[in-house]
Amino acid sequence: MWPAHNSTKSRVLLQRRSVRELVKYSVVGISSTALDKGSLWLLLQSILPGTSWGISATLSYALGVINGFLWNRHWTFQAVEHGRVGMQFFRFLSANVVGLLLNLGVTRTVLSIVVKPSPMRAAPMPRQVVLASLGAIPLVTLWNFAASKYWAFRRPSGPVRVVPPGVRS
Repeated sequence: MWPAHNSTKSRVLLQRRSVRELVKYSVVGISSTALDKGSLWLLLQSILPGTSWGISATLSYALGVINGFLWNRHWTFQAVEHGRVGMQFFRFLSANVVGLLLNLGVTRTVLSIVVKPSPMRAAPMPRQVVLASLGAIPLVTLWNFAASKYWAFRRPSGPVRVVPPGVRS
């Protein structure tokens, strides 16, 4: 059982908005990663076999980005009133394109180190691609969280004008 002082420290830590947002972002990230890697596996194995792993990885990553945008906008950062949805999506997508490039770079690096080319197989096996792409998660998570929090969904500075639902500004 946890000592009482650890429980108190945890509660105090979770009272910080940034910590709560990081925890929520991580939960959303787990769902986006499951969607990304699951669809990557399906694309490589069944839907687009023989297609470049980079194309499949980009398509599956896009599914994770859409999932992440919706959940992070409404739940993690509660940013529905922090700006227009189109601008938020553009910023989130832009940040995630950088995340995708980081993901592809780390995946390619891991594959080049771990997978030895053979004359029998020119492309890595789907299992190898999915496992190699998992190595990018820590770096991509840190980048995407910071870009989401401080750019895509940032809270406006100064007074916030609240527009009632259904009223166009």
